[in-house]
Amino acid sequence: MVNVGIDTLAIYTSRYALTLAQLAESRGIDPDKYRVGLGQLNMSVPPPGEDIVTMAANAAKKALSGIDLNDIEMLLFATESGIDQSKAAGTYVHDLLGLPLNCRIVELKQACYAGTAAVQLALPFLRENQHKKILVIASDIARYGLGTTGESSQGAAAIAMVLSANPRIIAFEPEYGVATENAMDFWRPNYLHEALVDGKYSSKLYLTMLEKSFKQYHAKSGRGIKDHAYYCYHSPVPRLVEKAHQYLLKINNERLAEEEANHFIQDALHYARAIGNSYTASLYVGLASLLDLTQEDLAGKRIGFYSYGSGCVAEYFSGIVQPGYQKALHTAYHSKLLARQQLTFREYEEFYRFQYNESGEAQEMPHFDTGCFRLAKLDQHKRIYEKVATTSELFSSIVVEETVSNIVNFTGVIAHDKTAETAQPVKKNASVIQVYAPGKLILSGEHAVVHGQPALAMAINRYAIATITREDSKQVLFDLADLSHHSSLSVAALSHLKSKLKEKYHRFIRGDYSVREVLQKPFELAQFALSILTDSMNLNLPHGVKVRVESDIPIGCGMGSSAATILSVMQAVSRYLQLSLPEEKLFALALEAENMQHGQSSGLDLRVALNGGCLYVDKDIVEARPIPEFPLFLVNTGTPLSSTGQCVEKVAPYFASNAMKNQFAAVTRAMDSAIQQKSWSAMQAAVRENHALLVAIGVVPEKVQQFIQTIERAGGAAKVCGAGAIYGDHAGAVLVAMDDENGVKTMSERFGYNVIPIAGVTRGVHAA
Repeated sequence: MVNVGIDTLAIYTSRYALTLAQLAESRGIDPDKYRVGLGQLNMSVPPPGEDIVTMAANAAKKALSGIDLNDIEMLLFATESGIDQSKAAGTYVHDLLGLPLNCRIVELKQACYAGTAAVQLALPFLRENQHKKILVIASDIARYGLGTTGESSQGAAAIAMVLSANPRIIAFEPEYGVATENAMDFWRPNYLHEALVDGKYSSKLYLTMLEKSFKQYHAKSGRGIKDHAYYCYHSPVPRLVEKAHQYLLKINNERLAEEEANHFIQDALHYARAIGNSYTASLYVGLASLLDLTQEDLAGKRIGFYSYGSGCVAEYFSGIVQPGYQKALHTAYHSKLLARQQLTFREYEEFYRFQYNESGEAQEMPHFDTGCFRLAKLDQHKRIYEKVATTSELFSSIVVEETVSNIVNFTGVIAHDKTAETAQPVKKNASVIQVYAPGKLILSGEHAVVHGQPALAMAINRYAIATITREDSKQVLFDLADLSHHSSLSVAALSHLKSKLKEKYHRFIRGDYSVREVLQKPFELAQFALSILTDSMNLNLPHGVKVRVESDIPIGCGMGSSAATILSVMQAVSRYLQLSLPEEKLFALALEAENMQHGQSSGLDLRVALNGGCLYVDKDIVEARPIPEFPLFLVNTGTPLSSTGQCVEKVAPYFASNAMKNQFAAVTRAMDSAIQQKSWSAMQAAVRENHALLVAIGVVPEKVQQFIQTIERAGGAAKVCGAGAIYGDHAGAVLVAMDDENGVKTMSERFGYNVIPIAGVTRGVHAA
């Protein structure tokens, strides 16, 4: 019989969390009741605009990395947090991910068991159709009500699994045990938004059904406790799982001390302790946790699985971990995913109390960090989803040194990143080179710097990450995950692409083309960066290479995504080939590449990404400045419709006169002085003056102007800190200088904007 099972898997959880210690303090409860009694540490809290669809799409986007979408024959969506009594949630995911037309979709429900039901329904199909794949998604939000006994076990997560024949991760074995009873231990009538639960009865039933399903499994397979290396359980709360495993050992006449028994389940419980209950996703979140965190090589080991769904259905089954499974995991992505924004108790309750309009009237959703997808609005009882320029899901497949979980200032305050200075590099195989280039934030001098005037800018903890690995072919493989682009080119084809783009650029200089006609496809930037490096250094690649680029820098928002992409690719390839590439040579090559994107680049983004920290740049003078310690916030107004290059073209006539140049230069010098003297009032004054100049040259849309006026009336100051926009309502990132953090969040939400968590970093482009 052909092996069938999990080929890839990835989880997703809300970017916001509440510690149970804070919940206990706010509710007047001993924290040990949660920490010890439940074994729980945090719970994920979905913001407005985050639901089972957005979580599912985010998880599936990662799980589908490197998978040919045309092979996906079916999407099975398991949930008990359904959003429609008729329309399957998977249809929204199908649209957001661009899955093929000939893809069956169905939604499955049986409490927390539905994820396993989807898996078991998929396996026979795959045995008969070995060239096809099935996408299984389990996505849920656990809600019990504020102040209820179940509040502490809330949570939210999605798991996406690509199932196939000859899988890379887990091959499921055919034997199983199933037990079903009609029970009322947990249920949610259609007219309620929160579940009802009989906690003690449900826990007892969980153990009873474990015994019944395992006995059936044992009878069919002949396997006992010692035939399994590790165990994964559905995890309402981790402490119940620990008790259940002890119970399973007891009924099988195995006597182990609690600490010894827990060894076989602890790694599988790690993610659950951080996320909370995720219903249908829970069992498989545990599997991801086990595979990611167990130090032992699990290849060839048998995993026991216990799936339980209240109401109730339980199943026990097993699977064998496949050789080389580690290569198909997303371990570092999951690690960074769990470094979430910690909510205050007030923020948690505000998220919880948010009401979705049930009248059919139009309702725009406030902007929060929801990964690559968001619920944008409700209109006439229709849910409208959209893809977004994200600052969260575009995580790299490796852990960036600076993004250790505690360095991000999640309130949005720009702060000096001290953790990065002491973080230890991630150990990597010598055959793999990974380079990280930070994004940037312009504090003052946007546009004027292109015309030779001074500017202030700061490196931030958002990164483009290039990973170079060997390929046996002579081709260069490009895996640009954020752009959903995969291609294979010869060195000759890259050289031809470079020549074609340079010809377009020369025609742009002559006035025949607009800058947007030079690089018409976003993925060409990374390809051009590599081709210009290889040609300038007269390189002949000894073998093929794979170039993987991922980024969590929002594209088109004035935060230096192009510069970071170019530098990360060039530096990664040069290090992989062990070239000696001086900084100024790297800068010159990168500047030529960035001109393809922006038409005429000042090189400011490149300087900041190269050097890190806060820089004062005046023509060829580059001086380090302290990272500002003021209460500054970054607000994302949305990706502009116009490109940076188009904005630069449009405003160029304003800088034909020395008057405008001098005004911008004066503002930048005033801000530089304010930073060095740590003068808060002078800093705010400089920000206001800078904003007025940007309005004068026409790069601040009317809606963004209204937002900034609102900030100013409240005693703050704000300005666009990128190229802005020459049409449309969005202007990318806006820098806000204001004492009142809650006020900034409230005003941002009023305009549908979200506050971006950001921190200044001292390191520029570097390899792990």
